[in-house]
Amino acid sequence: MQFSEVSIVTSSAPSVQSPAAATRKHPRQSREDIPCAGVDPTLRAFGRHIAHCLKKKRRIRIPAMCGSDWGHVLRTLELKRAFN
Repeated sequence: MQFSEVSIVTSSAPSVQSPAAATRKHPRQSREDIPCAGVDPTLRAFGRHIAHCLKKKRRIRIPAMCGSDWGHVLRTLELKRAFN
């Protein structure tokens, strides 16, 4: 049984050689705060429900929602924390 000579093939691409230099972070998009009156009332009620369940140490089921709805809920939680 004969073995042939083995050669290792490496890539010379910069992304393979130095992964830290090739990766770049996405720019963060800073958005304005939602005004208190601009929060949707149903999402505001849901945010208060979440805050109440957290206070009572109960489980919370958060349904799937789009990004803007989630922003409204998070803004409600921020306001609830700031004013209580």
